[in-house]
Amino acid sequence: MYDWIRLYDLRYQSCHGVLPHEHMIPQQFRVDVEIGLNTREAARSDRLEESVNYADVVGRVTDVMEGDPINLIETLAERIASAVLSFPHVGQVGVRVKKMAPPVAHTVGYVEVEIWRNA
Repeated sequence: MYDWIRLYDLRYQSCHGVLPHEHMIPQQFRVDVEIGLNTREAARSDRLEESVNYADVVGRVTDVMEGDPINLIETLAERIASAVLSFPHVGQVGVRVKKMAPPVAHTVGYVEVEIWRNA
């Protein structure tokens, strides 16, 4: 059973998508990350080293989102999950990647991919 650290609504202007113009023109993405870990020792010791530094997690998410263009938001989510799972103490991660203005024929609020991965 895990405790959870949740990072919601991280915002990026990034060049990801299948269409050629999406690799050149930034568009808005939002990312949520849920980190499952046992926080009991961190709470007892009051030491960050026994938990996960969410500022470092944001840095890793930013590296993925601001990196080279990727075609699929599924790939973005998988790379973010892998990056978060590489931190000590993290046992599970949930990632949601939202593309806020997908290039579809009808008006859509956003499209979203959600994945869950275990260490």
